[in-house]
Amino acid sequence: MRTLECVRIAAILILATAARAYAGDCTAELDARHVSWKKASRPGIVLPVEIVGPIGGIDLTSDDQPLVIDCSLAVSLAEAGGYLRGLGIEKATFSSAYSRRNVRGTNHPSKHSYGLAIDVHTFTGPDIGTLRVDKDYEQGLGDDVDCVGAPLTQGGAVLKVLQCQLVRSGLFHLVLSPDYDDAHHDHFHLEALPWGERSELRSSTQAIH
Repeated sequence: MRTLECVRIAAILILATAARAYAGDCTAELDARHVSWKKASRPGIVLPVEIVGPIGGIDLTSDDQPLVIDCSLAVSLAEAGGYLRGLGIEKATFSSAYSRRNVRGTNHPSKHSYGLAIDVHTFTGPDIGTLRVDKDYEQGLGDDVDCVGAPLTQGGAVLKVLQCQLVRSGLFHLVLSPDYDDAHHDHFHLEALPWGERSELRSSTQAIH
């Protein structure tokens, strides 16, 4: 019995060491990208962080909640900021990041429950004004060869180019837009894999969309 207890204690110590290594690797990536963050605590999130300034050079804000997410998603958002800035976007708003709920119509927890998903509704910049996904995104454009297609408006072009870039970046596991279903008619759903499941920062395959 004493041997079994020693084995159990050793296993706990190994898991704790692995968890610390996971945290250090991920948060080091945030630090390398000059993201201001602080430790947070939320049930369900493996490595919760609260972003306390711009992320990837983008002011990502909500009217009713701080940006508390898993570090893995935070790193992806920090990297994705380059795509937004390249399109003249400086600010974006989200309505849901961490949220304990099930996927609509199922008993399965949404990735929002683990801080691995965020819903982004608007994008703002000095030359593009404020673009709303529910008003400016043009559905049904593009194909496997030409992702963008032929948007009719500047706002539609900006949002479609952004969606294509995020899908193909390898930074996200899911990128859902109004093209996916009615539940996503007014936002982009961006979802990352847990840090421990990512062998590299950018996957060699594009996101499900």
